[in-house]
Amino acid sequence: MRVLVTLSPRMYREAVALSIHRNRPGLDVRSAPPEEAERELETFRPHLHVHNDTAPVPRGALTRVPWRVEVRYSDSMSARVVADGRDEEVGDMDIGGLLAVVDAASGPGLAQGEGRA
Repeated sequence: MRVLVTLSPRMYREAVALSIHRNRPGLDVRSAPPEEAERELETFRPHLHVHNDTAPVPRGALTRVPWRVEVRYSDSMSARVVADGRDEEVGDMDIGGLLAVVDAASGPGLAQGEGRA
């Protein structure tokens, strides 16, 4: 499974990407600045994208990602989880909650590298 983290500031992005990588070492985790998100979404084709709601990413590019965690910088620092047609608001998400989303996004086949090529 591929995970793309494009949070800002850089320290948040690197900390979240490192945490996912250390706790789920079998996953392909990549981080990039928000300005490069659209290009990374196209070339890396992640199954999960972690980003903030103030990032300059076109909505059309986001809709191609099956799972998203959007950190709501503009509204109370909650998180919005978008997946499989569901849209859920999560207040004060911690790393455990993020890893639960990672695990759900992995599904039965994606953790082993199956799924979207």
